[in-house]
Amino acid sequence: MKRGRCFFSLCAFAGLASGFGLTRPALAAEPPHATREYRVEFAADRVEVDGELGSLELDGNVRVQAQRYLLRSQHLQLRRGPRGVEAEGTADVAFCPCDDPLVRLRVSHATLAPPTDALFSNARLEIGSVPLLWLPGLWLRAPTRMGLTFPRISYRGQDGVFAGGGAYVPLGVEDGRVTRSLTLGAGGYTTGGVRLEAELDTEQGTSRVAWDHIEHSAVELDAHGAVPLSGANIAYRVDALRGARAAVVSSSLEVAARRTDRARIGISHVDELALGFGVRADAPRAGAWRDLGAAGPELYLGAARGLGDSSTVDAFALARTTTTTGNHSQTALFERGTLSTTLRPGPIGIGLSAAQAGSLQLSELNREGLLRGGVSARIGLPLLKSYGGLVHFVEPLLVARGLGDVSRITSAEALGERTLLAAGGLDTSLGERSTRQALSLALRAGVLEHSLTLDGSGATSFVASSRAGADSHWVGLAQSFALLGDDPALISLSRLRLGASDGLHLSLRADGASHGSPARARALFDESWFDPARPFLDRDGWSGGSELTVPWTRALSTSGSLDYDLTSRELLAAWGGLGYHHPCGCLAVASFVGHRVGRGGFDAWLGFDLAP
Repeated sequence: MKRGRCFFSLCAFAGLASGFGLTRPALAAEPPHATREYRVEFAADRVEVDGELGSLELDGNVRVQAQRYLLRSQHLQLRRGPRGVEAEGTADVAFCPCDDPLVRLRVSHATLAPPTDALFSNARLEIGSVPLLWLPGLWLRAPTRMGLTFPRISYRGQDGVFAGGGAYVPLGVEDGRVTRSLTLGAGGYTTGGVRLEAELDTEQGTSRVAWDHIEHSAVELDAHGAVPLSGANIAYRVDALRGARAAVVSSSLEVAARRTDRARIGISHVDELALGFGVRADAPRAGAWRDLGAAGPELYLGAARGLGDSSTVDAFALARTTTTTGNHSQTALFERGTLSTTLRPGPIGIGLSAAQAGSLQLSELNREGLLRGGVSARIGLPLLKSYGGLVHFVEPLLVARGLGDVSRITSAEALGERTLLAAGGLDTSLGERSTRQALSLALRAGVLEHSLTLDGSGATSFVASSRAGADSHWVGLAQSFALLGDDPALISLSRLRLGASDGLHLSLRADGASHGSPARARALFDESWFDPARPFLDRDGWSGGSELTVPWTRALSTSGSLDYDLTSRELLAAWGGLGYHHPCGCLAVASFVGHRVGRGGFDAWLGFDLAP
């Protein structure tokens, strides 16, 4: 018979035979309702039908398509089996329609079972015609069906080689779409350790827990999500790394360097009022896994409302009870209110704000309180000029602010603090309307007086701050700088991207503080003027880092990163990786090689995903 394109429906074989030799698809007759249909599409130079055996002999440039699986061969025999359509004969199996696929399986027998399952005998995985793995049998399953995950092998530096596997269990399927799934994993280290993992994925969130043990144990928890419930929302977030091995278990410097483990779960309802209840826990990272740190319930209430066209008022209150392991419980009460108004006499803009806040800490042994109040005035002259598609904004401004604190108000030793600020500044930006690319700069400088009202001591200091930003295709910048005092305490936080984010680009970062952190410089900016004077960084010192991404082709890219402590002259972390995604989507490959301070040796892994 001549080459043709036909459909193979073994539930109605008689209908198939009449379709041979057609140049367009011929569909089999509709099967009875109780009959399960195994359906494939094929093409070949020559087709022979064996009616007694119920099979087809395909010769010459054979192509058999079943869902995402494409079989190529010079000779195949197709017949109906107990599981589906069986293809007998050596064939190359691809996961895409490419003429020369990068990744493929060489098999001696294939069973194609609906909806997208496939069973292969003597399966040899080849990438670029290079054999990498052989298995006597391989069963590929649809995401809607339970199955095993690909084996995992990685080198974990001081921990040796890790090897493991896992199982995938779909818990909920709607209209062929997985809505909930559970992935379980287990593996071992050549140095004598073990690792167990479980990950639950839903449409509302993801939760992952892992137990890792080599001499000592570590428990990793990472969960986040939100679920609507009868007009309210339940949100949760857990980021914790517990146990004696917690400090060395992760390859990531950023994960290992976090100071605090946090857990939050709450339910909230927002209408005219915002009302919420939750439970929270905070503990130092890498503590004992049974130690919950400071944990307890909290209740909050908030409201905001406009007063006319130019004024707003907002209020917030919070009650929290915290219990620390081995200590007495403590109850904290917080409240805050703000009144703001905006005036526009001619071209000038005037912003006035008044705020107050109070807190009370109650325990069995002590009571401490704090009252805080402040006023702020901001006068600016906003100017706007268009140059075709470009828009330039500039606003010279003056600010004056006063803050007062009274602490330990429930004892005889009340202590007060006062902060007065007078400063000038400039806000300017230049942007393109059509693309929303823009450059921005905010400058502030002035005089800040801080004094203690109890003994009258105080000091007047010069204070300055700047913020620069750029958001364009070729350059990205976020930089903050602040200094305070004659022997200035200064802080600098910088991020810079050179090159397009989706192309070749270099990212640079540098952070540091000298002579302490100028926390009171926060009063220079509108959004943080009333916040407590928290340090920007918790210690002096400077560090820097870089990351280079090179997209060699549309499918292949490499990345490398370096973090360095400039003060102690110590390498903090270095890593490199390769990413590949075949244009037709048949294969994704990712690799990682890296080292970080606190872990001996280097870590390396290679992962791939078929038909991602």
